[in-house]
Amino acid sequence: MQISKVAIAVTLSTGLLFGCNSDGLPIPTDPNTPDSQKSVLTTGYWKIGDGNSSSIAASSNADLPNVYVFQEDGHHKYYDDDDNLGTYTIKDASASTNNYDEDAGTVSFTYYETGSSTLEILDGTFTFDDSGALIISDSSTGIAYSGSDQTETGNVQDAIIQANAANGINGYVQILDTNNNGAKNDVGELRLKLSDNSTGATVDSIESGKVTVDLIYQVDPDSAQAANGNGDNAYISLYGSGTSNINLHGEVIFNAGQIFYRSNVLVDGKPQVSDQPVGTYNLGEDLAVELSWESGYYTFKVNDTVYDNNGNGFESVDKNAVTVIALKLGDTSNTTNYELNADNLKVYSNDTTTDELVFADNFDSYPNGHVLSGDPYNNNTAEATVVVDGGTNQPDTSQPTDNQVAAITDTDTSDTGELRYKFDSGMTTGTHKVSMYYDVAETESAYVSLFDTANSTSSLIGELRIDEGKITLRGESDQLTTFTPGTWLDLEMSWDTSSLSAAGTYSVKINGTEYGPYTSHNVTPGVEVTATAIRFSSNSNTADTTLFVDDYQVYSDTAGTNVIFSDDYENYSLGTDLKSSPYNSNTFSAVVAEDPLNAN
Repeated sequence: MQISKVAIAVTLSTGLLFGCNSDGLPIPTDPNTPDSQKSVLTTGYWKIGDGNSSSIAASSNADLPNVYVFQEDGHHKYYDDDDNLGTYTIKDASASTNNYDEDAGTVSFTYYETGSSTLEILDGTFTFDDSGALIISDSSTGIAYSGSDQTETGNVQDAIIQANAANGINGYVQILDTNNNGAKNDVGELRLKLSDNSTGATVDSIESGKVTVDLIYQVDPDSAQAANGNGDNAYISLYGSGTSNINLHGEVIFNAGQIFYRSNVLVDGKPQVSDQPVGTYNLGEDLAVELSWESGYYTFKVNDTVYDNNGNGFESVDKNAVTVIALKLGDTSNTTNYELNADNLKVYSNDTTTDELVFADNFDSYPNGHVLSGDPYNNNTAEATVVVDGGTNQPDTSQPTDNQVAAITDTDTSDTGELRYKFDSGMTTGTHKVSMYYDVAETESAYVSLFDTANSTSSLIGELRIDEGKITLRGESDQLTTFTPGTWLDLEMSWDTSSLSAAGTYSVKINGTEYGPYTSHNVTPGVEVTATAIRFSSNSNTADTTLFVDDYQVYSDTAGTNVIFSDDYENYSLGTDLKSSPYNSNTFSAVVAEDPLNAN
């Protein structure tokens, strides 16, 4: 399965959570239409130029327009076909500041000038005119850049799909149920109506066929809603002559770890859910689901387990040909903190040819954040949004390396190798994340430091010491944990010194394992962290090897969600000295280099 969102572990009662399902599928009272997305930068494939040269940000042969894809986390991408017309190479278009704010209308990104090796960092504001055209104003130069959305341009989507697949980047649809319209809520739904012209399906109905789809059903890790235990179920539904419950041709229901089905037993004219579960699974598990039907009966398979009522099949309520297929989440009486993620949706017909593919969508042709409220899906679709994630950017082919990093050395007996980033203003809350490669032959120590307003090692907020396979806190002799030299190590330090009446605290995370909180070394209430630094060796000693650093990130919150600085060193030439902006002048003996594992 290609859904790349990490499943989280959830402990829930396996009691029945079924809420009241409406007699008919709800019609969203305020559906999002494609036109409503024109003001969102992250939902387009943007061809950008300054209006002065046709060579900028566009192929000189007009084979494919070169386009930018913007992400909310600031990790933007540039799709360039100039080296191989018709085939996109993905380049990193992020900027070191990783600035993106939809509400403020600000963005920073690396701007590629086609036909040259020139790279510019554009940092400015963006707006849209009445036609949906993009306007970006660079705050430093005053130059206005214009952009047009190439989402509907022929061959662009296909080329982006191929480039994403080659780089491990995948799209899937996330279905939520958070819409509360007063007394009545809508369910989250992805609805496919075969007779809609936009689907491209070759049939309007299917007497005998199947639908296959990859699912992950779990608590949404980004949900702010508390669990309520109502209306949390996910459904795969087949409808015959209408879209009321009485028209169900078949339905599979995923409860909290249990699998049910819709029977043909009617109570008050409504088909009932099976009395007992027919199977189990784990929340967050990859589920390959196949739902088949013929002659008024249906069966289904989840992963390798077949559910067919002892070979008899489950009898349909509505035995007419299937006309509508829906993936649903929740019910019309509640909202839910769950999500249903789906990928690789395929619909087959056996009416004329066995397993004739009549519709397929792997969700790789849409920009990140695209709302599926229209073509090719029925307009009753609600809260179904495309998520594009995973993979790594293909490196700029002008650089002879697979990955670039910062290399810190210490060959000076009067100074310390150091990479320091100073904030624009001090912060009483924040997080510093960094990856580090400490050589197996090294005996000198490396440090990750949180500097206070004095910018002195004598009054730090907190510091980690990395030394020959062990990690300790500053001033402590007992090791916190161990690590393996010669491998990349993920380090994180968060701080909260906002209290005006007590000493602040800091916590650390090493390769995902949390430690702390610990009391700040500077116990002054309200003291601010003004800079973070990676230091290597000491003023009087030298180091025999090189300390490598990558993915240097600073956030303004302890959760690590609001990024204020990020650098992966891909936008520099090899050998660039990092002693100037965006780094602080206290940086010493730190340059851009190849990843030490590239040769391997």
